[in-house]
Amino acid sequence: MPRSSFKVERFVSQWIKALCQSERGTALVESAIILPVFLTLVGGVYEFSFYLYRQQMVATGVRDAARYLALTADPTSATNQLDAKNLALTGSINGGPNRVTGWTPADISIQIDTVDNTAATYSGGSVIRLVTVSTSFVDPSLGFLDLLGLKPPTISVSHQERAVGGSAPNY
Repeated sequence: MPRSSFKVERFVSQWIKALCQSERGTALVESAIILPVFLTLVGGVYEFSFYLYRQQMVATGVRDAARYLALTADPTSATNQLDAKNLALTGSINGGPNRVTGWTPADISIQIDTVDNTAATYSGGSVIRLVTVSTSFVDPSLGFLDLLGLKPPTISVSHQERAVGGSAPNY
């Protein structure tokens, strides 16, 4: 074996041995390993927290709309139902900025059911009206779920009130 080849091998083996024993740069290597995991956890917590906030805003809007319609003289009126949808979406019957981006009036469903109460099973008249407001739409994700290859969740909320009529406040 030529002498120069032996020197190179010896130099490389000493360099590898010194590199393995050295503690310089270990913090950088450890950070490089931990950082992706940490950022994934932080991003997931932020995305999930924002989802819960939007879900709560939608639930509040649907509940407000059902209560408003339950207190109107005629919950079947198209005008009252439009006001209820505006109330659900914006917090005001006159409209305004949406509580949740991506939530539209087409996503809100209003159903008025009647219950026969001629046997006086429940207190009230012979016919009881129930107002049900519900919604279901795909939550506009912050984009973090897309990075992980996950589909954005669907927000589905429903609220039912007994129509008592005539005393709806002006929101």
